[in-house]
Amino acid sequence: MQLEIHILQSFPPANLNRDENGMPKSCVFGGRNRARISSQCQKRATRLYYHESSELDPNHYAQRSRAWMPKLQQALQTKDISESNALVAAKLSLAVLGAVVEEDRIKSKTILFLGQTEIESITSLLVANWEKIEAGLAGEKPTLPKNIEKGIEKALVQSGKPGDVALFGRMMASLPAVNVDAAVQVAHAIGVNTLEQEFDFFTAVDDLSAGDDQGADHMGETGYNSSTYYRFAVLDTKQLIGNLGSSKDVTKIAHAFAEAFVKAIPSGHQSAFAAHSLPAAVIAVVRSGQPVSLVDAFEDPIRPSNGLSLLEKSVKALDAHWLDLKNMYGNLDVQYVGVVTRSRLQDQLKSLKDNTVESLNMLLDSAIATAFNGGR
Repeated sequence: MQLEIHILQSFPPANLNRDENGMPKSCVFGGRNRARISSQCQKRATRLYYHESSELDPNHYAQRSRAWMPKLQQALQTKDISESNALVAAKLSLAVLGAVVEEDRIKSKTILFLGQTEIESITSLLVANWEKIEAGLAGEKPTLPKNIEKGIEKALVQSGKPGDVALFGRMMASLPAVNVDAAVQVAHAIGVNTLEQEFDFFTAVDDLSAGDDQGADHMGETGYNSSTYYRFAVLDTKQLIGNLGSSKDVTKIAHAFAEAFVKAIPSGHQSAFAAHSLPAAVIAVVRSGQPVSLVDAFEDPIRPSNGLSLLEKSVKALDAHWLDLKNMYGNLDVQYVGVVTRSRLQDQLKSLKDNTVESLNMLLDSAIATAFNGGR
């Protein structure tokens, strides 16, 4: 079962996701330039919101980091292992995961995506076999027994995955057995309107300069745009349950993810723009088959006209496209569809009018209940 989340969200002047030149990211869609927010940017914002705002057990959280060595060392020291031995054992253990550790930093091409439960699993394995391990830590080239190296790999495979890892997946090129296929797919958000890139020329004045100094102490410019975005994500319920290892807490994790995806806002350049605006419309769809993006509703860029705003016309286009797909392909295995919008946008709904709900929480509760209870 697939849970789809479709979002229309406007941002005032902003630079939420910069390219290598510091400009807001963009793309071409429908033959026109559009604003873009990358999937990676959205996923990071979602993960941070998921950590900060959900009421889940912290064991469901994970972090991407090169700084796991001190945490593993500290965990070993709490089990009465000496500081020096804990340091060496932690380095060797992380090396099994493909890391090269120098001093207290992991030196590798990719950072490690791990959760506290997995660190605890590795710690328990090392402590339980400490007598065998300690003998190999002495000398110029300390090593771990081969069965312990295999055990570390096995601990990451068999231990329940943290919610972050279960949702967003994990890849370790040096240790494919611990890879996790993501339960979530996130599309790049694209502007429904034609992109008009703009620049903000700014100056900075020295507050302590002499009174006879004239002009600015520093000048520069920052790129920005203002766009309405179509955002889309899919949660595969079967994959999520498989990644977690059980159905315990799965609906809580799914709800925390869905709410985070809707409400999370990228942090890029927010000190200069404060572009904190929530979505104007959210559609949740549960399908038993292949997920379907509604992005083609915006192949022809939306423009305000005939007394209708950009958001009003965007909702109208999305509603019309939903009906087109339904007429062309049938119900497409839809088990549930619900819509929540700002009140002034509801008049633009025709084909989805009977699917409106009062609040985001009601929408997500209904969609997730359907998705994890096998549909109708």
